[in-house]
Amino acid sequence: MTTTVPTLLPNRTRRLRLLAHTRRMVLVILPLGAGMGLLVAAALRALGSFEPWVGRMGGSIHLGLLLPALGLFLATALLHLTGIGEVSLFKDLDLAKRDPYLVFPFRTSLGKVAACALTIGFGGSVGVEGPGKWFGAAVGLQAHRLLSFLSGLWAPLRRLKIPPLVMVRAGAGAALASVFRAPLSGALMAVEYHGRIDPVSLVPCLVAAASGYVAFASANGLRPLFPLPSLPPLGAKEIGYALVLGLMAGLMANVFQWVRTSAHRSLGHIPLLWRGLVAGLGLVLLSLPAHFFWPGLPVTQGGGLEFITHMLADPSPAGWALAFLALKLAATALTLAGGGVGGLWLPSLAMGASVGAAFAGAFGLANPGYLMLVGAASFAGATHNTLLVPVVFLAETTAQAALVVPALIGCTVAFLVSKEQK
Repeated sequence: MTTTVPTLLPNRTRRLRLLAHTRRMVLVILPLGAGMGLLVAAALRALGSFEPWVGRMGGSIHLGLLLPALGLFLATALLHLTGIGEVSLFKDLDLAKRDPYLVFPFRTSLGKVAACALTIGFGGSVGVEGPGKWFGAAVGLQAHRLLSFLSGLWAPLRRLKIPPLVMVRAGAGAALASVFRAPLSGALMAVEYHGRIDPVSLVPCLVAAASGYVAFASANGLRPLFPLPSLPPLGAKEIGYALVLGLMAGLMANVFQWVRTSAHRSLGHIPLLWRGLVAGLGLVLLSLPAHFFWPGLPVTQGGGLEFITHMLADPSPAGWALAFLALKLAATALTLAGGGVGGLWLPSLAMGASVGAAFAGAFGLANPGYLMLVGAASFAGATHNTLLVPVVFLAETTAQAALVVPALIGCTVAFLVSKEQK
């Protein structure tokens, strides 16, 4: 009777397969991720230079409050005149899962990028992460197109070919990891689809996100997105606060979805060319109280990252936090309904942070920073119908692993509340 001796080494077929996977990761995905990290760093620097220029232009003609209306009108006019029409970055990325080449034609992609720059640069209430994810996906597809072309010229390059959807997701993951300075969150955002993670794309997205983050950090540093110096001891009381806050965030996320749907319904009959102007005038009206109560601080403009940082450093009373929530909620709904192009994740975080600040202020709780961030993650998870990503995102962007437990509780409750209302 003979016995087989187990071996720790894979057989020849598995060794060749492992070599092929490694070759693709090292020669294709790593450069793609690193290139995206450097592109995002350059794009954010360019946007950082563009926004002050726009602000100086508005100040020089004493029309600074009208700039969001101008940007929104220019964006919709561009989309109308070029024949691109109304843009939904979310729908584009959803369609890319079936036919990436149909979604990212080169000239149309440039027009959408320009519309994003006009919306965000002039102060529309949207975040840079939406265009970042979309742009990363588009670059990933262009890399696949280039690799396919070169493999037709030189046969050995065919061994490096990767499915186009995997390249799209890898590019998106690298871009998100760079924008948020959070490699794992960026990879999960790119690979998750309706609450499910695609195992085929998981490893390439992780590799691309890691290399993109390293390249971005080499240019912009390693500081966390949300610096949070201290946390209270984690106990039963904090868990109870997180549970109640998750309930509030889930309910307010449903209110936001209703306002957004109502705004789309009200403005949908207006031609796209003029829809941006109408919605932009609404943004001007919303910016008046924000300019009066928070001079010099963008409230209805941008993704809201500056306001979150401001509230973390100087917590606001409950009334001020609720006022910010109402203004940001209406401004974001108007920007998207008016044809503006941008992301929803950062505005969702800002709205959720205001829910947490209002909760902490109403009950006079000390050290409200962690409640603001738990509220931010809960609101974003409910808005985007995801549970795992906001928890990982919060731990990475604050460098505080202790936030995972209250964030997980708050996100779970908010997720369930939002699901029950749909």
